Amino acid sequence: MRGFGIVDVLALLTAAGWLGKLTLPYHQAVRVRNAFLLRRGRPEDFQWTPATVPADFHVERKRAPAEIEQAAQAARSRVTGDWPLALALVGLLVRHSTREGDAIQADLATTYAGIVSGAGYCSDHVRVYLAAASAVGIFCRQWAFSFDGFAGHGHTFVDVYDRQQAKWRFLDVHNNVYAVIAGTEEPLAALELRNALLASPTSIEFRRAGPGRLGFDDFDKLLDYYRRGAPQWYLWWGNDVITRDSSGLRRGLQTISRRLAHAVGSALDLPRLVVIVSEQNEAEIARMESLRRNIIRAVTLIVILVTLFGVQLAW
Repeated sequence: MRGFGIVDVLALLTAAGWLGKLTLPYHQAVRVRNAFLLRRGRPEDFQWTPATVPADFHVERKRAPAEIEQAAQAARSRVTGDWPLALALVGLLVRHSTREGDAIQADLATTYAGIVSGAGYCSDHVRVYLAAASAVGIFCRQWAFSFDGFAGHGHTFVDVYDRQQAKWRFLDVHNNVYAVIAGTEEPLAALELRNALLASPTSIEFRRAGPGRLGFDDFDKLLDYYRRGAPQWYLWWGNDVITRDSSGLRRGLQTISRRLAHAVGSALDLPRLVVIVSEQNEAEIARMESLRRNIIRAVTLIVILVTLFGVQLAW
């Protein structure tokens, strides 16, 4: 029995090492999180409108923080129509930008204050934009693409629903642009932009969305950036950034650290990640699915071995 206990301990250490290899360091931990959030998308997952929102899509129902709501309402008082208001909300944020790449990663109110002070990365801008849009009745959904097989390195932006035209409109809040096809003035939807990126990228023109800094002064570089990310697009399955920001877990941790609350919430309280499946990204999706299965196996093995070891000790 003693020898069997030693074998059990060695097996447990091996399983724990396997789990550590699968989940560490931090950038790998983000990949693991996304592996458990990832779901293969179907065409109908991307073709809906606010009138036909899927039942499991997390729609925002709560009010935005007061400072964001007040700023959004002030922007609404100056324009008429969903698309002009959507552009005004971009200007509300990016006109403050003075430096690139300073991530805030905190609760919504703190993030908005950071953006006003000139900071903020793409995810910061999109989170606050979703909250501001919700405050003035504009429906948005959050898209993203990756460069590393859906593991966290990439970019995020929004689709805004223009009720007057009954059409989605792509907006890259952080880079302060929307897109059209050359020779037209019709703003593209996100999926229309992706189709053009894959079929005829040189036909795409980016236009400034609002006053303030441009993420790319050279739009050719911005186009190349989007072309590289085109095979790995996905839709975050919810726009409820306010609800998630005010969850009990985050509120409790905010008394300790707002950054800690955001980090834990980002790890444990995100919507599903619904991927546009194609031949170009099948290998990356399969890799994520394999990672998810291996982590489940490793954790299951550890639980079994710990149970056996406990039984041996009791014996």
